[in-house]
Amino acid sequence: MSSESRVKQPQIDVEGYLKRINVGRNYQPTLQYLKQLHRSHLYAIPFENLDIHHRRKIMLDVNRTYKKVVERKRGGFCYELNGLFYHLLLQLKFDCKLISARVYRSDGSLGPDFDHMAILVRIDGVSWLVDVGFGDSFIDPKRIELNKSMLDYNRYFRFEQDPDENYLLMMSEEGVDYQKKYQFSLETRKYIQFLDMCDYHQNDRSSPFKKGKLITLATKSGRITLSDKHLKTKYLGKESTVELLNRDEFYSKLEHHFGISQSAL
Repeated sequence: MSSESRVKQPQIDVEGYLKRINVGRNYQPTLQYLKQLHRSHLYAIPFENLDIHHRRKIMLDVNRTYKKVVERKRGGFCYELNGLFYHLLLQLKFDCKLISARVYRSDGSLGPDFDHMAILVRIDGVSWLVDVGFGDSFIDPKRIELNKSMLDYNRYFRFEQDPDENYLLMMSEEGVDYQKKYQFSLETRKYIQFLDMCDYHQNDRSSPFKKGKLITLATKSGRITLSDKHLKTKYLGKESTVELLNRDEFYSKLEHHFGISQSAL
């Protein structure tokens, strides 16, 4: 499925990566194993944009991202997390490829091509959307099947198509009113094609990632999210918010809840 030769792909330490996400090695690329990898990745590695606010350039370099996320136990945003996870899946012999998505903004507008990087995995003739780099989204890979509601813990997802036959990822809190999350096609994309948008999101003032610091991690009972001013915790469907008093408290919460010390940034 991948248009890029496996021989040309950067080789990463699979065992080190699997240890980082607390998953054992399985030599069969099964759906069950894909779900385990996806879920465990979201529980172990946070979505975060801290390098952008510390003015450290994020590059589309798999080995550099591996050192950051696996060895230094950091997180990252979509180009880092999905890019790295894609290379892990390749080495684990999954039939996969990168795809581009356009994200719906809060005002209903649609971002440009390569606004978001996601992964498509094909198992036994069935295509699955894989995404460990979108922050607060689905926990398990989603089978690409139109107009079918899929329960994902306490939320619902489904796929629709627009008039141009692009796929739409839809999400609902109660399974009735669905909101558009992002639009994507099944066209194969190369890793390097995301370079310009990766640069845009860390340098342009209009990028949502420039608005403030954000770090979020899924938990087995909900989610924990830290921003410049608040710590939000979701536990069994209930949400609580704690206001942060100052910069020092932000870094204290960052280390306590995410294991990232200020010196590691």
